[in-house]
Amino acid sequence: MEKPTSIILIIDDEPIARLTLSLLMEGTGYHFLFAETGPEGIRLAKQIQPDAILLDVMMPGMNGYEVCRELRADPQLAEVPIFMITALNDRASRLAGLSAGADDFLSKPFDKVELEIRLNTLKRVDRYRHLLDEREKLQATLTQLSLKNTQLRLLSQHALAIQENERRSLALELHDEIGQSITGLKLILEQHSEDVPTQLEQARAIANDLLQHVRNMSLNLRPTVLDDFGLCPALDWLFKRFTTQTGISICHNVDPFFERRFEKIIEITAFRVIQEALTNIARHAGVNEAYVLLTMESDYLQVSISDSGKGFDPASLLDGNSSGLSGMEERVTQAGGTFSLQSTLGEGTLILADFNLSRD
Repeated sequence: MEKPTSIILIIDDEPIARLTLSLLMEGTGYHFLFAETGPEGIRLAKQIQPDAILLDVMMPGMNGYEVCRELRADPQLAEVPIFMITALNDRASRLAGLSAGADDFLSKPFDKVELEIRLNTLKRVDRYRHLLDEREKLQATLTQLSLKNTQLRLLSQHALAIQENERRSLALELHDEIGQSITGLKLILEQHSEDVPTQLEQARAIANDLLQHVRNMSLNLRPTVLDDFGLCPALDWLFKRFTTQTGISICHNVDPFFERRFEKIIEITAFRVIQEALTNIARHAGVNEAYVLLTMESDYLQVSISDSGKGFDPASLLDGNSSGLSGMEERVTQAGGTFSLQSTLGEGTLILADFNLSRD
């Protein structure tokens, strides 16, 4: 909201000068406030935030140049127009004033017309400054928006790449496992064999394998226990299944949190990260044991997956998708969490996923 009148602060130790300025500008729409010393003027300027300051150069104690420099050092007053009032007309005094931060000069004795014109002109200059400042802020905002749009586009491309990799893996499994089983079943059924019972038994065995493959794929894609009962029951199921399939035992502490439900995206993300990490351990770590720990506070959940196996150089894998690490990081980031990884050749790997449980 704009001020009804422009507030002009006059800092001058001479009562006659203050009275003269007040009388000259009477009826012009300006409201004047006065300070008799430099320190008083600085304090008042910070308090009232004037539209302009008329500042006498020759004052005892703290002169006008010193006052001007201190005003300019204050971020809230740095752009306020400052006139320096002086009876001196020499070039050196004006240069000193400009160096201190003055915008213009007024000479004694005062001329009403000149004073009003200079004030009006300086107000227009001040508005121009604010306009430029607003334009710079707008340009900075547009630049930031463009940067965010670029980041969003790259993030979207990265997410699509991860999605395509997951589709490719699914397609390969469909072709290599299920496709071959269906082809074998088709060949058996097309055979003209006299030993029909043996042929049916072979077909039944392939059908059972095919059904198991489909069931396993369905469970890997989205275990129903995760939706029905939550993260910890789903992890319990995952650990038992993983140990049965790989022989690798899982040391964990999920039991104390068994009944706790989390936000769905956190449950899904934590489950997928643990699932992918355990898959990597089975493929690459060369261990018989892995560790999964949940650390939970009122508004914080940390998931930790570790092993003491072969380890690797993280820089060699984080840029690619061969181990699923990029996918893990992407999932955690999209869920509003943070992802970190530590690994050393011959010493094992530690993966941490941190989630804020109190996010908006």
